[in-house]
Amino acid sequence: MRISKKLLVVVLLAAVAGTVLATTNLIGQCPPPVLQKVKDTGVIKVGMREAARPFAYIDEQGNHVGFSVDMAYLLVQKLSEYAGRAVKITPITVTPKTRIPLVVNGTVDVEMGSTTHTAPREDVADFSLPFFLSQTMFMVRADSGIKTLQDLNGKIVSSARGTTNLKALQDIIAKGIIKPKSLVIVETHAEGLLALETGKIDAYFTDQSLLMGLKMSAKHPEDFVIINESIHSEPYGWVMRENDSDWRDFVNNFLIWTLQTPCSDELATLQKLNIVTECKDPNFTIFDAIYDKWMGPNSKVPLPRSTSFNDMLEGIQWPDVLEVWPTTKK
Repeated sequence: MRISKKLLVVVLLAAVAGTVLATTNLIGQCPPPVLQKVKDTGVIKVGMREAARPFAYIDEQGNHVGFSVDMAYLLVQKLSEYAGRAVKITPITVTPKTRIPLVVNGTVDVEMGSTTHTAPREDVADFSLPFFLSQTMFMVRADSGIKTLQDLNGKIVSSARGTTNLKALQDIIAKGIIKPKSLVIVETHAEGLLALETGKIDAYFTDQSLLMGLKMSAKHPEDFVIINESIHSEPYGWVMRENDSDWRDFVNNFLIWTLQTPCSDELATLQKLNIVTECKDPNFTIFDAIYDKWMGPNSKVPLPRSTSFNDMLEGIQWPDVLEVWPTTKK
């Protein structure tokens, strides 16, 4: 069957128009810049971990709590100042497996928990400046007789799916550094602790800070021992979608602001948000006060700040942030 030139032109133009429309629709489906969305809607969606004590976890009353959770509510306060309107937070529970996908697909605007910044993760998401430095270690039962990494040969080891800890563990197994009987992959840290409690595994690997949180959350913390051998460094950052530099800059400036602003300057706000009731040390910054609450010497999960950690915090602070932030961008 012959097709006239006029009909062929019409068909081609229709095809081109359809392609342009489809492309426009796809572009329209991309999430808008977070700061603009916050100004328009007055809502920010924050991903919060379910069992990453003391950074972000769900307490006995079903509330999201932790160091990063307090930081999230303080971030929302600064967003309200920026947007010129009250901004509400929508907490969304995430797990090690779902946290980054939910950021990438736009379900959450920022994940604030205890996520390690790595090069492969940087390929799909953006990270804030680091706010914590940890190490991958492992916990065993106190009566296990396990005292070193080499004692894990022939034992059952475990880590959580979607974590850098699991990859680090798989790497040392592949290199023959340890030769365990088997590797059990769990979905959450709580599941890992239960497996260790019930004897289904002999050692559970995750960040040292999270191991301390898991140990202190157990009914009998004295039944567990954290072995002080590191297999991987873990710098934590908060996670955002790629290609939204204004939002990433806002979060980074917020972190620097907490590191440079005296706790006493913002005590009324911190009290209003139920973050802290007092500045225990006159030299405390906001960051110091929140850290002391969750990881200080009198907290349930005491984590002393190492020299390398303090040096890292000092190194990320670029100058003049307090002079220009937060302001509405002209």
